Amino acid sequence: MAKKRIIPKPKVAKRASSKRSSSFAISGKSWAYIFGGFVIVTLWFVSFSSNTSFRSSAYYVYVSRGTDIDELADTLSKKRVIKSAFTFKWMASLLNVETLRPGMYRIEKSWGNYRMVSFLDDAEIRMSQLIDLGTYRSRKRTIHQLCQLSNIDEKEFLALLADSDEMDDLGGFTIESVYCIFRPGRYRIYKNTNPKEVLEYLACNYVQLWNDERRAACKKLDLSEDEVVILSSIVFSETKQRSEMATIAGVYINRLRNNMKLQSDPTVLFAHTSMNSRRVSNKQLKIDSDYNTYVKKGLPPGPICIVPTFVIDEVLKYDEHAYYYFCAKGDNSGCHNFSCTYDDHITNAKKYREGLNKKKIYK
Repeated sequence: MAKKRIIPKPKVAKRASSKRSSSFAISGKSWAYIFGGFVIVTLWFVSFSSNTSFRSSAYYVYVSRGTDIDELADTLSKKRVIKSAFTFKWMASLLNVETLRPGMYRIEKSWGNYRMVSFLDDAEIRMSQLIDLGTYRSRKRTIHQLCQLSNIDEKEFLALLADSDEMDDLGGFTIESVYCIFRPGRYRIYKNTNPKEVLEYLACNYVQLWNDERRAACKKLDLSEDEVVILSSIVFSETKQRSEMATIAGVYINRLRNNMKLQSDPTVLFAHTSMNSRRVSNKQLKIDSDYNTYVKKGLPPGPICIVPTFVIDEVLKYDEHAYYYFCAKGDNSGCHNFSCTYDDHITNAKKYREGLNKKKIYK
């Protein structure tokens, strides 16, 4: 009898679905971890990373009665104090902060939303006062009055101004360019304050000066904000006539753009600490100073006087013309003759000297 043929059963391949399912499960967990990590990082970033965008080391904001947190967030965003009003409001909502006590608050550079909102909610309100800083061209007189009004020690204040590290921390200033932050006007400061707080507050107000319109004008001039103030100090030292300021600014801008020395007499007089002189001697023109624009090209390292805001605005809307020279008239009017050529300038300068000689003004 023939043996029954046994046909072996075909080997059934093991299903890999279980492995795929396992692999898919691991991948799903990984995605969950990634998402969870993303949420944690995002929450940390929104809560603790810097949401400030101002230049100064601190920003002082006065909150009036009835101001809520959303209104403050919009104001700070509009003034470029904070980067994101949305995340600021979100943090305030999370911390259940809606209303604010009236008073002045100090916000430090690089604070995150959590730090700012918590501080605004819990900060001790300090008494403040209004002071009126007069219009003095002299740095010395301005500082003297400021220290008297704010009741701080003048020597300590001057020592702070001479500290290069402190000025850099204040907002990237040098011990010369820091005088850009001084402007006549009304200020609100703490009643019991110190030199550093006063400087921080002045720097804060300087930051507020540069709104979008003025920043755009700076960009058009291809000058930094500080450089515009330095140029404004030269213009303000050249004339008291507001009607001439934009024209004089145009002369210096023409010179800067053509790589010419500014050759401004007031910068020489500033270097000699003799700003009230009417004449500049040949000896004075040779002084070795960064403020002597007859020797050094470009703008000096700092303003040569304290500049009111209206002068800055006149410089920002400077007149476009072909003048490269100007000279005061000899009639004591305070006005100037403008010229395109050096020969015409020499003629005008001769008339000016003759006018001084007639009045017997030799200094």
